[in-house]
Parts: sequence; structure tokens; C-alpha cells
Amino acid sequence: MIIRKGYIRSIEKALSRSRLTVLIGPLRCGKATLAHYFVFQESPNYFDLEDPVSLARMDEPMTALSELKGLIVIDEIQRRPNLFPVLRVLSDRNPLNATFLFLGSAAPELLRQSSESLA
Repeated sequence: MIIRKGYIRSIEKALSRSRLTVLIGPLRCGKATLAHYFVFQESPNYFDLEDPVSLARMDEPMTALSELKGLIVIDEIQRRPNLFPVLRVLSDRNPLNATFLFLGSAAPELLRQSSESLA
């Protein structure tokens, strides 16, 4: 694996500024590889919405996410647009126990949904 220090620093900076960070790019460009630098794929804080186990955990998103602490990564977020209202509630909590890094394919519907729901 090639370590992309510039991208890692940019993501770290974004995570330090905001409770919600979105990393968007074309399929197979390395978004998940970058996210694994921050949260291991086996972590309970990592959700891959193409994985049936992660999808099952997200059947009750508030239950799955509300007690987690630290950085939570949700890969392929565009597959579950119904998560955005729950994520908005969680990100508005004070004190905030978690921050979120969302990974998604460059899709207009993801950009529109996230800007409408998480504004």
C-alpha cells in the first residue's frame, strides 16, 4: 500500500474542523484504503454498506451508532440515504462523542442528499 501523506493530512484537517467529513471519488480510487489509515475495517466503528453484516447493523442506525465513540467511518454512504436524518441528530449532540467520515462514489444524488439533510 502506498501511503498518501498529503491526502491523510487533508483528511485529518477536515476531521479536526468538522463533525462530518465526506470523501467522494470514483469507484476504486482508494477512498476506503485512506479510511483504513484512520479506522481498521474490523473495527466496530467501520461500516461498509456493501457488506451484508454492516447493512444488518444499520437496520437500526440509531442503536448501531449512538454509543460509539471516536471516528466512525461509513463507506458507500450513498447506498443508504435514509441514514442522513439519523446522522444529523447524532452530529448535533453536545458533547459529541463521535465524528464521522463518510465515503461515497461521486454521485450527484449523494451530494444533493447530504447537503439537504446535513446542512
